[in-house]
Amino acid sequence: MNQNLKTIALNAWNEPRHFFLWLALASLCGLGAAAAATGLSNPNRWLSFFALGCSACFLLSLAAFILALIPPFRRLLSWLLARRFLVLACLTTLVALFYAAEDWRGRRSWQSFKERAEEKGERFDLVALTPPPVPADQNYFETPLWNDLHFVRTNDTIVWSDTNWGSHVFFSAFGPNGSKSPSTGNWTKSQRVDLSAWQAYYRSTNNVFPSPNGPPTNYFPTAASPQSPAADVLLALGRFNESRQLLIAASVRPGARFWMNYEAGPGMLLPHLARVKGIAQYLSLHANASLKAGDRSTAVEDLKLLFRLMDSIRNEPILISHLVRMAVLQIGLQPVWEGLADQRWTDPELNALDGELGRLDFLADYQGAVRGERACNLWAVDYIRKMGLSGWGELLGSEHEGAAPGELEKFFGQALFQALPSGWFDQNKLSTCRIHQDYIQPAVDHDRHAISPAWVKQSQSAFEHRGWGIYDAFSKYLVPGYAKSVERFARAQSAVDLARLACALDRYRLAKGQYPDNLAAVVPQFLTKLPPDVIDGGQLQYRRTTDGRFLLYSIGWNETDDGGKVELTKQGSPDPHRGDWVWNDPAS
Repeated sequence: MNQNLKTIALNAWNEPRHFFLWLALASLCGLGAAAAATGLSNPNRWLSFFALGCSACFLLSLAAFILALIPPFRRLLSWLLARRFLVLACLTTLVALFYAAEDWRGRRSWQSFKERAEEKGERFDLVALTPPPVPADQNYFETPLWNDLHFVRTNDTIVWSDTNWGSHVFFSAFGPNGSKSPSTGNWTKSQRVDLSAWQAYYRSTNNVFPSPNGPPTNYFPTAASPQSPAADVLLALGRFNESRQLLIAASVRPGARFWMNYEAGPGMLLPHLARVKGIAQYLSLHANASLKAGDRSTAVEDLKLLFRLMDSIRNEPILISHLVRMAVLQIGLQPVWEGLADQRWTDPELNALDGELGRLDFLADYQGAVRGERACNLWAVDYIRKMGLSGWGELLGSEHEGAAPGELEKFFGQALFQALPSGWFDQNKLSTCRIHQDYIQPAVDHDRHAISPAWVKQSQSAFEHRGWGIYDAFSKYLVPGYAKSVERFARAQSAVDLARLACALDRYRLAKGQYPDNLAAVVPQFLTKLPPDVIDGGQLQYRRTTDGRFLLYSIGWNETDDGGKVELTKQGSPDPHRGDWVWNDPAS
């Protein structure tokens, strides 16, 4: 018996078929032990090495066992087994040298780049880019309109100050049946708000709901008999008069900082942005109705509240915050455009509107927004390294496309990323920063007040066709196509410039009795200097029309003067990539 055991042990140690079979079985046992550790702790680097080492050992042992069945390969494997410790030592040394070299190269490259950039004032940590704290009594958001959105993050758990915050409605121009509401107009294609349609909507049965203690009631206040469209719209929106007074009180506070959890990177919560847009929609419609009711002071007050709303999120280093600001701008320009088209504004009111518009500089805001996006990208690389494949899927949203990964899958995903050289993650950070440096940040020339669509398209194409490797495996997915964002910043700044010029032209008309023959005539009395066309840095296009009005426009993203023509998409909205960006001044 002892002799048989000794023979089996010798064969298991020296004979390739036996050795690799037992090694495969031992690897499976090790793999099972690693899997069992899933419920005990998250994988650290050594546990990750063990788990992946067992996996690799099992696959190699299985392949070697099959090859050992072939005599020529069996002799080669026997020769290697006789020198197993030397082979193992060589492999271990090569692997160790590989990790050491890759970790050192990655860390040195990233730290060197980061130090040079930080000497020039760059910041790569999202928390370092956050706006400074604001005393509670000076904070726009520390007011009743926003306090229900207050939250704190403790041990990865979000605790809300008001768990019912989602059910609160402070402003809503649309009401519960908003899908049936009329159009809010679109100044970019000369479409006015139809207040008669809004009057009918507010008075219709769409907004009548059962009352538990009496007859059905309308969500919006209504008069017994129809009034003028403007009066009925203002009456309906009067539902939110108390909230409007709270908004006025909040607007005098000099600072603004929402309590976002910046430390969560791309996973930070932004519940205030939807409310910002909802308030803007209410203010725009209220201003439009007030203007047409002859109450210009209330309309100007509404617009000042709207611009203050935009300013409240200006310092947030998050691209989506600035996209919301741009949406609010387009919403707010509707009553400005209609008031100019109807020649309702007075010179002091136009001067006040120009003052609000003059404080907007989206080309300057672009750099802060993309720096925040870069910081989110760098945060994401660290998060992927920590969480593995499940973290990657979470950031890219792929987990929502199919079944969520199981615990075992998550473990091996984490183990795989833990076992990768840390230098590869540093190299991916460096790659991400260079993409921003070479393609994204130079897209906007603030000094020239210009953006070149041709340069953006060329750089976007170069970015999409550049080679990809281990050092930039994440940046391809984490850095989105940026051309669309650049175009939105260009459109927003162009809208600001056109609106300011339109105000100056109307002030000239009020003073001189007609519009000027050229734009230079409004300088310096009505405008300090002429803004250039944001597209090419040239002059904005202007001409008087035969009906005594004017046409004012930018040549648009196609960089071609189409004579002030607005092209529409199949859905009927203005196409930003074709035609011109126009501020039309139609007759009433």
